[in-house]
Amino acid sequence: MKLKNLDRKRLIMIDLDGTTLMNKDDKIHPLTKSALMKASADGHKVCIVTGRPFRAIKHIYEELELTTLLCNFDGAHIHDPYKKEFKRIVLAINNEIIQAIINEPNIANSVENILIEYYDKTLIWKEDKDLDEFFHLSDLRDSLNEPLIVGSPYTEWKGPSTNIVLKLKDNSYKNRVLRVLGKYQDAVKIQSDILYGVVSTSEKPVITLTNKNASKGFAADILAQYYNQDLRDVVAFGDQLNDFEMIQKVGHGVAMKNGADALKFVANGITYKTNDEGGLGQYLEQLLIGNEM
Repeated sequence: MKLKNLDRKRLIMIDLDGTTLMNKDDKIHPLTKSALMKASADGHKVCIVTGRPFRAIKHIYEELELTTLLCNFDGAHIHDPYKKEFKRIVLAINNEIIQAIINEPNIANSVENILIEYYDKTLIWKEDKDLDEFFHLSDLRDSLNEPLIVGSPYTEWKGPSTNIVLKLKDNSYKNRVLRVLGKYQDAVKIQSDILYGVVSTSEKPVITLTNKNASKGFAADILAQYYNQDLRDVVAFGDQLNDFEMIQKVGHGVAMKNGADALKFVANGITYKTNDEGGLGQYLEQLLIGNEM
C-alpha cells in the first residue's frame, strides 16, 4: 500500500486496545505516540474510535494533545469533548428494550452482573473488580457530572442506554443467553466474549450490546463528512472484528500484525510490528512519507 498526493491532509482513525495501546498498563508505545503527534502537528486529523467510554480514554486523548471529535462505544457516542463545537450524536437502546432484555428469564437467571451506561450516567448492579478496572468506574465515585449508580438495573435504571454489559455466571450459560438475544437483533448488536474489542480471558463471559446501527463504519462516515474528507483518502488502524466496518469502508484500512485474521483479509495493509512493538507508529510514519508498505 502506498499513498498518493502526499501533500493532502488526511483523516487518521485509530482504535485503542490492541492497536494504539500496548497490552500492559494502557500505555502508548513511543514510536506510536511520536508518529501520531507528528501527524497532528503536520495538519492531519487524528481521531480515536473506541469501544471505551470517554472517562476510560481521557488520559490518552490528552496525552496525544488531541482536539478532534471523539467516538466512544464503537460509534454509539460521537462528540467534541472540550471545544463543544459539535452537537453530540448518541445512538441509544431505548429503555423498553433494555428492560425487556434484562427481564428475560433465561438472561436474569444467567447473569452474575449487569452494567448499563449512557453518555452521562452509569449503573453497575454489584461491585466487580474486572468491570471496574476496564470501565474505569472508580473515576465516577466522586463525579457530579456523570454519576455512578450502584444498584439493581431492574429498579434503578430509567431511560436509554448506549450499551449494556452482561457478565455471565460461567460459559455454560452463554448459548442460552445468545439464543434469547436473537429476539432483539433488530434493536441491538450482539458481541460475545469481548469488552469492546478485547477478548476476555475470564471464565465468566462478558456479552456487550449496543444499538444495532452503532459501528465504527458509521463513525467513519460522520468523521469524514465533518472534516470534508473523501473516505477513499482516510487511513484507519484496528485489530479486532469490531474494527471490521471501519477498515473495510476507508480507502486505507490497516490491520495490526497482532490482529484477527478475518480483519487482515479485508484490510489494505498489515503492520510489520505488533501493538507492543509500536506497529501503528512505524507503519504510519512510513506511509505518510510516501513509502510502499
